[in-house]
Amino acid sequence: MINKNISHVGKHFLIEVAGIAITDNEKRSLERLQPAAIMLRKRNFIQDVDYETWLEGYRKLIAQFRDILPKELIISIDHEGGRVIRPPAPITKFPYAIHWSQSVNEVAQAMAIELKSLAINVNFAPVADIHSNANNPVINERAFGTTPSKVSKATIEFVRTMRVNGIASCAKHFPGHGDTETDSHFGVPMLDLSLEELRKRELIPFQALINEGIEMIMTAHILLPKIDPENTATLSKTILHDLLREEMGFKGVVIADALGMAAISKNISEQESLVKAIKAGLDIFLVAGDNVTIDNAIEMAEMLVKAAKKGDISEEVLAQSEKRIDKFISTLPQYDVSKLDAKLLSNNHKMAEKLEKVKTANEFELNLPGFD
Repeated sequence: MINKNISHVGKHFLIEVAGIAITDNEKRSLERLQPAAIMLRKRNFIQDVDYETWLEGYRKLIAQFRDILPKELIISIDHEGGRVIRPPAPITKFPYAIHWSQSVNEVAQAMAIELKSLAINVNFAPVADIHSNANNPVINERAFGTTPSKVSKATIEFVRTMRVNGIASCAKHFPGHGDTETDSHFGVPMLDLSLEELRKRELIPFQALINEGIEMIMTAHILLPKIDPENTATLSKTILHDLLREEMGFKGVVIADALGMAAISKNISEQESLVKAIKAGLDIFLVAGDNVTIDNAIEMAEMLVKAAKKGDISEEVLAQSEKRIDKFISTLPQYDVSKLDAKLLSNNHKMAEKLEKVKTANEFELNLPGFD
């Protein structure tokens, strides 16, 4: 590791760019870092123009990435439904998950086909959290239900359908964000549950998905003081290694939720925290958010290289993590950007409109805004 530069740790980072094209500065940073994963946001699509125009601009953006980065690439997006839909029309704006918890196969299939047309091969969904707290400001309608059985059933169907249609899934937000009352975009949520209490509720959908062969799991930036009073889940060896990997048997890729969130951004930039996360069992840092850039990923990569040279991170730990990432990427199809058939889109839109009218009384009585 002593002679390695930051490109040798680049695969531990998932990055995003600031606009509809890669700038010269971003290009230089990407060439240095060589991340194996990118994420698309609303800002990467030309807005308020016709389908052909924004699709052609987007096609050029993906071509730029492919010219700079490895041929085998994670191209990802948050695509849950509701306000968690990034591409503009005519990509279908399905409602939040609770509204189609009885039609998961149909919606997931439609989503997968539309995502493939955008060259996307990884969807940061499903939400495997259980909506168990009426005061939760961030999960609510994004969850498939209020009980472990409902969430487990729906998320398994979602993952299976996505996989059959060529899209890998990422379950979130481990070990469960549904019972919190703080939005981790703005503060540090706390979950005052014991490990045994987690096993009886929050962990059930995640265990079901692990048994189903889920490829990737995203951590939650939450603190569980009865389990690890010092570290959020993203940095906790007790939660990621001992619980997720050893007890629950997850062998896939663990990715941190966006590092631009307030719950993590204040300390993840420190070398000690980076090392702690990798040692805990984290594989990929999602360097995303309005207050982070590729330059932040460069700085973090330099810290990782420095830590490895000092022996703070062992070669074995890094090698095991890289092996998990490489194995995951090797399973991903690589797609071209393509225009969707108008009739297919029309049918998907009709399905979405019908689902918007579904009443979910007694399931969710809140009318919360969600988030972008």
